[in-house]
Amino acid sequence: MWITFAAFVAATCVVADKAESTGRVVTTTSGAVRGITRATTTGSVNAFLGIPFAEPPIGELRFKKPVPKKPWEGVLNTTAVPPMSTLILQVTEADPMSEDCLFLNVFAPVGNDSDPKPIVVYIHGGGFTFGGISMKIFDSAELAARGDLIVVVAAYRLGALGFLYMGAEDAPGNMGLYDQLLALHWVKDNARAFGGDADKVTIMGQSAGSISVGLHLISPKSGGLFRRAFMQSGSPFTGQFLMNKSQSARKTKAIVTYLGCDKGDDGSQNLGSEAVVACLRSKDFRDVLKATESFSPIGLDGFFPIVLEEEFLPEKPAAALARGTPNAKDVLVSVCEAEGDFFIHYLLTEVQNLNDVSLLTKRQMELFLRVILTALTSADTEQLMKHYFDQVGAKAGKEVAYAAGDLVGDVLLLCPSLDFAKGLSSGQNTSVHAFLFSHQLSFVGWPEWTRPTHADDIFFTLGSALSQDVKPSEADRSTGHQQHELAEVQRRPAIPALS
Repeated sequence: MWITFAAFVAATCVVADKAESTGRVVTTTSGAVRGITRATTTGSVNAFLGIPFAEPPIGELRFKKPVPKKPWEGVLNTTAVPPMSTLILQVTEADPMSEDCLFLNVFAPVGNDSDPKPIVVYIHGGGFTFGGISMKIFDSAELAARGDLIVVVAAYRLGALGFLYMGAEDAPGNMGLYDQLLALHWVKDNARAFGGDADKVTIMGQSAGSISVGLHLISPKSGGLFRRAFMQSGSPFTGQFLMNKSQSARKTKAIVTYLGCDKGDDGSQNLGSEAVVACLRSKDFRDVLKATESFSPIGLDGFFPIVLEEEFLPEKPAAALARGTPNAKDVLVSVCEAEGDFFIHYLLTEVQNLNDVSLLTKRQMELFLRVILTALTSADTEQLMKHYFDQVGAKAGKEVAYAAGDLVGDVLLLCPSLDFAKGLSSGQNTSVHAFLFSHQLSFVGWPEWTRPTHADDIFFTLGSALSQDVKPSEADRSTGHQQHELAEVQRRPAIPALS
């Protein structure tokens, strides 16, 4: 799946170097940072790229909860993008990648306005397996300038390094979520230094980032850190990206065995968790990635957040949502028109090696989906197939792909997103709105048959379409302005009704 996403952003992988100059110095709780001043289409922003908010999660800190960054002396230059979190799949070999990855990119508009500005904290997607804040698609300079907002893009640990669970303090699970939590605390503590208002924080994320936002909405640990939330294409009800203890134990065992950490030097096999974790820490992070690839070559069965009887996720999302009050007063939920086309394109090109959709038959897709659906949902597979494929011809090609895209998109993203929105709206103190992104991009290299699909909206929400070397059409620009208006409602005292 992430091969498709890699192709999607390969040409836009690392944050672009625009017209820039040395920026101002800001003093944070960890020390002083110097950024750069960058031009956008509507003004200038101060960009602080790669501010460390935690100690490097390496050595003895691998698999542990994040530790706040110790203060440094002097002025730290934050003028270049940081390395990305360790990935199963790099977009290109030139991409910076490191286990030392807990950084923030901060974008603040240049101006003399003394009033504190609202803040947007963005959590990137990628199936908890892929992605990074250095990708151009997450460049938020345009959003900061157009919305007169402070935008913070937060990194977190991915895969086994972020979510491996051993039932011990040395590997408690959900480390990636605790990374996000520490980033939110850092933003609250340092908001004023960048001209922001700590009481007007919106958390926003797409796909796995949206699932993360949903988890922060219901976690008892995240209360008081934000006021609003914007969820794009994902929710905690997308159960395929949450694990229970037994699922986590199976994956952990596979990694431990692959890396030879299941036996002591004397051949004994009854190692305690401390000895196993010590062995895992002794391995190069690339070997940990290879171990994950051994049972999850494309990230579909990797390490994800775990529902544990602990402080961050003490119960299943549905129970938490029904029991408590969400941590935000206003929530905006969005999905794309054809979320599933993203995934069907991957299945056709990478798995079935079929590049001409007109050659696709109904029987081919039905056989393939029956296998996929078994892993995706507990619903009646035959009923699903009947509902989506009954009116599709045997050799309908594009219509077959559309039916499959609708089915997969609904099961994975649309239905879980809307169900979560309904659950949020059932509370008395939360205002919830939803919208559909249905604009066909003119500049992204999807095949002709694909409709507006998963991740297309990121370009406009963050404004990165305007900061990259692409040429958006007038229709693209019009849609971009509308998307910015949605993000810019963070400035208003209440989110208005959406038409």
